[in-house]
Amino acid sequence: MADDREQGVDFGDLESRLDAHDYPATTEEIVAEFGDEEVSYADGSETVASLLEPLSETYDSADDVRQSIFNMVGEGAIGRKGYTDRGGTEHEREDESM
Repeated sequence: MADDREQGVDFGDLESRLDAHDYPATTEEIVAEFGDEEVSYADGSETVASLLEPLSETYDSADDVRQSIFNMVGEGAIGRKGYTDRGGTEHEREDESM
């Protein structure tokens, strides 16, 4: 099974459906076609409509749509809280230093 998670957002089947859509497309067209679809992330999920309706864009590609979704998701899409790029979590690193 392929991992459809990118930048903390899981598009699931929506990924390929966005790729197959005809572009350019407006926000209204994307919402009409995919508005009920949900994207999920570590702390929840949201519909495409709830994420994109505040925008008024013309998308030239599926990548443009995905980028708008990445821009609109909350901090819940960011990886594990307290995680550090130095390995483990901040709490684990504090325990090691003691």
